[in-house]
Amino acid sequence: MSTKMKLLPAFLTLLAGAITSIITFILDYEGKTALFILLAVLLLFYLLGTILQKVILTFEKGNELEQQKKEEGKVIEKDTVKGDTKTEQAKENMTDKEEVTQESQK
Repeated sequence: MSTKMKLLPAFLTLLAGAITSIITFILDYEGKTALFILLAVLLLFYLLGTILQKVILTFEKGNELEQQKKEEGKVIEKDTVKGDTKTEQAKENMTDKEEVTQESQK
């Protein structure tokens, strides 16, 4: 889990708390009422942030699995370099083995 994802619920909670505090101050709520409203908002937005975090992580895991499946399906072929004697010898050995196999099948 990335650091950004770990901080999502906390950031969302603090932002909602700051906005709530400003609004309750502007609307001139009593201190006790403002604190109860702030507590409810903090709990609600922490819960929503945690749910959002899990949803995002689920999508990220799905994308990672999808990328791994695509990478597994790809075949990487190397270009042969002229003068590479090991590669040429390996090809010759494979053709010799194929010829022997074909002759033995007849």
